[in-house]
Amino acid sequence: MHPDTHVLLLDVDGVLVNAPEWFGVRLLREAPEVTREFFHTAFRSASTGQSDLREHLPAFLAGLGRSQTPDEFLTEWLVSEHHPEPALLAEVSRLRAAGWQTHLATNQEAHRLRYLLNDMGLGKVVGGTFASCEVGHRKPSPEYYAEVTRRLHLPPEQIVFWDDAPENVTAARDFGWQAHLYTGLDDFVRVMGA
Repeated sequence: MHPDTHVLLLDVDGVLVNAPEWFGVRLLREAPEVTREFFHTAFRSASTGQSDLREHLPAFLAGLGRSQTPDEFLTEWLVSEHHPEPALLAEVSRLRAAGWQTHLATNQEAHRLRYLLNDMGLGKVVGGTFASCEVGHRKPSPEYYAEVTRRLHLPPEQIVFWDDAPENVTAARDFGWQAHLYTGLDDFVRVMGA
């Protein structure tokens, strides 16, 4: 693949970041019903830019029976998932240096997005972000792929996309993107012609 006419979009969780245990899994063990409700309502709202996640946390923390402040809870969440993939990030940096435009394509709310870019250092390897909280839609909705394509001003077939969720890859392919299921660094390097 030649970088001059293509852009590289990368999912975060399960691709650029791999935590030993996702915080949401821990919360599901702690309080299954309260956690499921939170992720289907409050988190969905925040991850599509309709609200600030922090506004929802006092009620959620009360439901969990936790005595933390929202900031303490957010810090615990973000730090627990601070597990970037150095070898893949180095490869993405190399591709960017070779001329690829690199962007995140991820379902995120604003607080974690800032943490990923600044504290975890993903901002050093990508030139931009298409986070769901900025786009207004979440993968795998067709509206997400349509809006990202519109913002890139590129034909869909010039967009190269990697994600570890089969449904996101299928939806991207349906929209015309060159979408690949991320299974590990070796496959990524082979496909990207490194």
